[in-house]
Amino acid sequence: MTGAQHIVIAGGGVIGSGIAFELAKRGVNVTLIERGRIGGEASWASAGIISLPSRSWMKPERVELGRLSMERYPALVDELEERTGLAIDYRRPGEWVIAVDEEHAEAEDAVAAWQLGMGLTVEDVSVAEARQREPALPESTLQARFHPNVGSLSVHRLTQALATAARGLGATVLEETPVGGLLRDGDRVTGVRLQDREITADMTVLATGAWTRLLGDAIGVTLPTKPVKGQLIAFANAPLRPGCVISGHGGYVRPRPDGTTMVAATEEDVGFDRRVTGDGVAWLLELTRTICPVLLQGEVAQTWSGLRPGSETGDPLIGPVPGIAGLWVSAGHFRTGAKEAPATAALVAGALASGQTPPLLEAFSPAAQGITA
Repeated sequence: MTGAQHIVIAGGGVIGSGIAFELAKRGVNVTLIERGRIGGEASWASAGIISLPSRSWMKPERVELGRLSMERYPALVDELEERTGLAIDYRRPGEWVIAVDEEHAEAEDAVAAWQLGMGLTVEDVSVAEARQREPALPESTLQARFHPNVGSLSVHRLTQALATAARGLGATVLEETPVGGLLRDGDRVTGVRLQDREITADMTVLATGAWTRLLGDAIGVTLPTKPVKGQLIAFANAPLRPGCVISGHGGYVRPRPDGTTMVAATEEDVGFDRRVTGDGVAWLLELTRTICPVLLQGEVAQTWSGLRPGSETGDPLIGPVPGIAGLWVSAGHFRTGAKEAPATAALVAGALASGQTPPLLEAFSPAAQGITA
């Protein structure tokens, strides 16, 4: 593979917009195409918590992708805000991880041991000290740990800033422009087909999240992404709100700059169903009662849902598609798109611009995950 002269990226979420920005910084001619508005899908619905890897089945390369991204965030946010004037609402107050029963305490013990083994920072804190430092923690707290480097941001604003900065560096950004399919010449993809025209490219990147499988199916390649619905709720005017992220029992609470507090999120394999449901809201209310019950004294300010880009392999698909020249994919990050976006974007852009794939990405390549044309 040699460096591409013109690259088309399908998908204007945080991954696609990040790759476009990094390519534009490297002087590559890039076109970013989004079927709706930039950051209007999973990036809009994201809880925006930039936390430590917490799933012990994650491979070491996945942990490293997240660690590199956390390191890159402060400088990236500063650069984007300076380039665009857009506020991304990035802050790093830390995260409390709590349990209110023995079963969840044992599970969190195992996760913490794995995190420490991976070289991540985890602080054991007594319940008394934890509740003194964070009064919004429930009286029923049985166990508490603190992650000091965890941050949060508006993923929607981050995505808009990435696309805006890319445009300022010479990238073409097309919104409200659905990609109808891929152009193919034998075993090579040569660009994309739009409703009113075709755009040719040396390299096409699919960063289309939960919809990636549909574009692959059309050319006979199974790219096993799928939508996973997440429902969220936000509270306002509670007598007390947390100062940082609280997580545990399968969900998390995040204070937002607008004064509301978000609680997230369900995890539902229901296809492209976007409905906010009674069952979903009931689950969120029970989660709130468990890890931050004081919020229930406030009012429900908002409910919404989004479709996360799941992957049937358990890992994102990042790299060239086997058997088809001119086609890359970067999709399927599931709940960790924002957490892994900075490193993903920089590594993918570097590979596309130089023609050399870094070793870290090899673990996520479609070929390494058994995908063939």
